[in-house]
Amino acid sequence: MALGADGAMRDIGKLRRLAPHEGWLVGVKAAACDADVHGDVWERHPAGEEMLCVLEGRVVLTLMDATGAETDVLLDARRSVVVPRGVWHRLHVACPARILFVTPGHGSEHRRAGAASQA
Repeated sequence: MALGADGAMRDIGKLRRLAPHEGWLVGVKAAACDADVHGDVWERHPAGEEMLCVLEGRVVLTLMDATGAETDVLLDARRSVVVPRGVWHRLHVACPARILFVTPGHGSEHRRAGAASQA
């Protein structure tokens, strides 16, 4: 589901990248293992905050601050979190999960875990 800046919603079918003018992406992701959530990739969203809500299962959200220090946040079923704009983060699947997400539809940045200079 895409949420436009004008308040309109539209079904976009399978997950895909949105054009910069298309607003927010809303969906549910099934995750049985780290590969399902690209656990080896850091991401951040300079265009806005991201909301994650674990509907079932358990995941660990790892946040990286500006100094490179990492903080893990355990998210059980029915727990949610808002990832601040521009903060590097990644997920680890602790128990197969379904995750509701609301994320900016454009401008996301990605880096492989272990890559130099995350800040």
